[in-house]
Amino acid sequence: MKKIILLLLTLFNLTLSYSQNLYPEKYKDCSLTNFCLDCGDTKAEPPNSLMNELLDKFDKKSLSKIKGNIEVQILIDENGRACLLSSANQTNISSNKLGLQKAINSTSNWESAISENKKTNSSVSFVFEFENGNFSAKRRNFDFKNQSNVKSVGSPEVKGTDKNKLSKTWTVFTQQNSELPWDMTRAVANDLENNIWIGTDNGIVKINNGKWEHFNSKNTSISSPAYNKNETQSVRNLEVDKSNNKWFIAGWDVYKYDNNKSWTKYDSINSPINWARKIFVDHSNNVWFTSWDGVAKFDGKNWSVINKQNSNLPTDKTLGVYVDKKDRIWIGTFEGNVIIEKGITKSLNEKNSPLSKAYISKIYEDKKGNLWFDLYNDKSEEAGIYVLDLQGKWTRISHPNPKMFSENAINDFYLDEESNLLWITLNGVGVLSYDTNLKKWETYTNENSNVPSIHCERITKDKDGSIWIATYAGIIMLNK
Repeated sequence: MKKIILLLLTLFNLTLSYSQNLYPEKYKDCSLTNFCLDCGDTKAEPPNSLMNELLDKFDKKSLSKIKGNIEVQILIDENGRACLLSSANQTNISSNKLGLQKAINSTSNWESAISENKKTNSSVSFVFEFENGNFSAKRRNFDFKNQSNVKSVGSPEVKGTDKNKLSKTWTVFTQQNSELPWDMTRAVANDLENNIWIGTDNGIVKINNGKWEHFNSKNTSISSPAYNKNETQSVRNLEVDKSNNKWFIAGWDVYKYDNNKSWTKYDSINSPINWARKIFVDHSNNVWFTSWDGVAKFDGKNWSVINKQNSNLPTDKTLGVYVDKKDRIWIGTFEGNVIIEKGITKSLNEKNSPLSKAYISKIYEDKKGNLWFDLYNDKSEEAGIYVLDLQGKWTRISHPNPKMFSENAINDFYLDEESNLLWITLNGVGVLSYDTNLKKWETYTNENSNVPSIHCERITKDKDGSIWIATYAGIIMLNK
């Protein structure tokens, strides 16, 4: 019989007015928009039957094999309903196979957090531990006020390539061996002057010919997090436009750093942006932002919005946006894809197209005019990388493991047309490279290479030909 242990640890008092995913595996079914992180004069508490309920709902076959830890962030609304928001899985069984989301979302009502004698929405974090048939849980204790650095390493969910057969090596920059202010990095980009920009969870770095320049809440308009005025909001995405302006998503707001070295903040007060998620710059230098309120566009002077109401999007929860050389607007949402041409919206639901089975996360148009798609669907093996040629023919970039891109979401991809290499960052795994000529895959994890984390995010290439990748344990640069 499985042992059941529930350890309740003292939590930090942290209040935020916006939602935040603490962990890399994100779940989109939670309806709450505003909550605080483990706040309240009285904290949210689980039902006494929590452990038994989880054991009853978890997949029984998976329970007999699973080992390792899963960290979870659970939203508890004012009525006590639980909803899994994010997780970090460091076990040998996928969260989907275990039935993690279904198990948590079906638990009995919790005791809601109470602030100023009023029930409030909050999130709590637990660490689930599986070892030798035993299952235990402890409440997560964060102490942000005393942290000097944060990183996440993890164990890869799939086995990497034999290290003796890997063709590339990496240089790793961390807080310990460089001027990187924080090891947790999510974004990286190369500007028009060949400077590398790095967005971390505590500040921004510009690297110019080996010189590191720092930007944070003290010398920019980027806000500090509510729990520590000495730190800077997490930079989750960044892009460089064709005028060499730098655009950042920090927290859920957008910041622009122009060539006059001035900062402009765009939020729900002075723009239609509300919780921006991704940035895309088109060939006409319009800057686009995806969000859960549709797609916002900035032409340098004016803002406009494409949403369900004015453009017949399937939903306002948008995932990716792209404008091709024919000025067709491709939009991926969590309920289907559309293309907008000359103001007319068309649903992309033809049965013989992969666009009817997965959602557009990113598109790249190569020099020949072929369109490369990253299609996301965590419930279908149809997720992955596809190419649409000029004749309208689809080709899938197949991986030997057919479930590779459904069980492990693609965070970013970069097609290096000079070296014929396709680079992919795969959540929970690391970095993949695919030789488009030799049809050969290589998988770099933190077990077979010095890629430091299984959580890798944005990819860029500098003008010297080096690939840079942001990871949750430092920034890495490809050794040429």
